Amino acid sequence: MSKRQALIEAAKTILWDEGFEAMSPKKVMRASGAGQGSLYHHFDGKEHLAAVALEELDIDMRAVADELFSTEKEPLQRLSDYLLKPRDALKGCRFGRLTSEQSVFDGRLSEIVSGYLRYVGALIETALEEAQKNGQLPQALPAVAFTKTILAIVQGGYVLARGTGDASQMQQALEGAWAMIEYQKIQ
Repeated sequence: MSKRQALIEAAKTILWDEGFEAMSPKKVMRASGAGQGSLYHHFDGKEHLAAVALEELDIDMRAVADELFSTEKEPLQRLSDYLLKPRDALKGCRFGRLTSEQSVFDGRLSEIVSGYLRYVGALIETALEEAQKNGQLPQALPAVAFTKTILAIVQGGYVLARGTGDASQMQQALEGAWAMIEYQKIQ
């Protein structure tokens, strides 16, 4: 692995484990084994490195979302796959946990974080709308609002799990979200 990629991988790990504000260049260099010269040769600074790391994560996480929401599956199956997939609840969402850091919203990082959340939201909304067109969910269900509810439950599940130190809190929240969808199904 190149020094540049080692720095990016270290940044990804630190961003997830500790967040942007705790990600110091010194921590990244120590975790990557790269020196200060390598860091500043490849990146303009901490925010540039974090942006590159988040852009790579964005690509990876969108690929996972695309697989979960594959249009080869029925829309309700896509929603079930998304909601009930195993998650590392105590670590939190790789993007969602950055939303509480004000410094993330002062620059380029905000675009990456919000772009990912919008992308997943669009996949959820499309699945809900297709389920409505297929007669699986009622037309009166507000797809846009329900999409926000699902996203809020997922992110809130992480908060509950992390806040209580109990991963089952996340699972219960996600099962509750799926139960809400099941309740709406047209028989």
